[in-house]
Amino acid sequence: MTILRRLLMFPLLALVGCGVTGGDDDDQLAISGRVMMTAARTMGATAAPNRTVTHVMAVNPESASADRTIAKVGADGSFRLSVAVGKPYVFVFVDNTAVGADMVVAMFRSHTLDTIAPQLAGHLDFGDTMIDPATQTATIGMPYDSLLTGLGLSPAAAEYLGSVDDLSLRYANPDIDGDGVLDIDQDRHYGLDFHVRSNLRLGSSTGRNLTIDDLTDQFAADAGPDVATPVFNLTSAYALYPASLDPTPYVAQSGMPATAPQNGGVFTVTQADGSLPFAPTSFSGLLFGDTGGWGADYDYDATPGLELPGSGGSPATLAYTLGAIGRTLTFTNVVTRTRASLTDSGTLAIFVRLNTTNQQYASIDYKWMKRASASSWVPATAEEIALTISGDGGYLSFHRLPSWHNEFGATVPAAPSGSIAWTFAATGPDDVCGFAVSYDDKLGLRHFIGGADPNAGVTCTP
Repeated sequence: MTILRRLLMFPLLALVGCGVTGGDDDDQLAISGRVMMTAARTMGATAAPNRTVTHVMAVNPESASADRTIAKVGADGSFRLSVAVGKPYVFVFVDNTAVGADMVVAMFRSHTLDTIAPQLAGHLDFGDTMIDPATQTATIGMPYDSLLTGLGLSPAAAEYLGSVDDLSLRYANPDIDGDGVLDIDQDRHYGLDFHVRSNLRLGSSTGRNLTIDDLTDQFAADAGPDVATPVFNLTSAYALYPASLDPTPYVAQSGMPATAPQNGGVFTVTQADGSLPFAPTSFSGLLFGDTGGWGADYDYDATPGLELPGSGGSPATLAYTLGAIGRTLTFTNVVTRTRASLTDSGTLAIFVRLNTTNQQYASIDYKWMKRASASSWVPATAEEIALTISGDGGYLSFHRLPSWHNEFGATVPAAPSGSIAWTFAATGPDDVCGFAVSYDDKLGLRHFIGGADPNAGVTCTP
């Protein structure tokens, strides 16, 4: 079993200092407005449908913790809801008399922004928000510059956010299980997480993988002939749901990939433009706490030219059928990134140095780095980290001889650099048989980047 497959089991923005008034909470932005429907338009021989907006929903798409808030629309079209500062949100205008994805009447969009990422608390009035069911677009009544000021985003911040926030639209469907009831009203938490995995290679994409010795008493090189070069090799798209809702093992939790789901599990993909997506190369399972799930694996090395569904510019719909309970989880508007874009300038990684004393690890130094070019990295700033990285920061996962199950780990703070004391069992370089570095971004990607292979000859028993 490869180290990468084992690790399947474990889980640049600039701000402007403008304030807004009338807020309800120090860490909340209250957003209000009034829904206005555009007149039904004729599109060829088919008239655009007349729709009703009953609710406005805001969804924070962060990995493994998508959070939804919803507000009813008043008889006069007015709405008001609050979102947390420091997180991105998709705004969806909903008709709860429909079923499944048909509940989506429109989604917020302004210039290139598909999300709203407030950095300031207070109150923001969208004004008259025009809903166009034909294009599923909601256009707010306030000028774009005023929107950015109210959110606390500079134009450069908004431009960057707009270039990467397409993935957040996968949560536009307010009735993912398709039973005709808003998921939030049933307290059902569904998710679609993308785990992207890479090796750091020495010098170039064709160099050897870094090993534990390459990180012992030294950082990986950030420039020069031995620069650390990320090569993304596997992405998994996991549907997440409460394990209590359906404990059926559609993919065994063994860490080994499966060729197909079992027990009535079915995975399907359709592209909005009718093009044929690449088939998954395997399937894997996921389980943490009360959350279960499984998903499709896309092994870039196994299939030449492979790309993810939704990466070619046309949105995809990913559907996961839970055969044991006769329910299908449907995620629409899935727009992903190409393999090449994952290693573009701006990619973040955690560089670590495993410091030894008397050939035993004594501490871990870390620094957050940002890819500046195809052959160099620069330190990430505190602002970039705060606005890009979810939760408390990153995570280091170690596996120690003799058994793979001898696992321990440490949290990497969301700070530019620092040091972590070694509080684990006595361990040297040739005791580590698995090492992964991961972090979640704020749009729904879990990145495994910065880890290393064990030294030659080091292998754990299962």
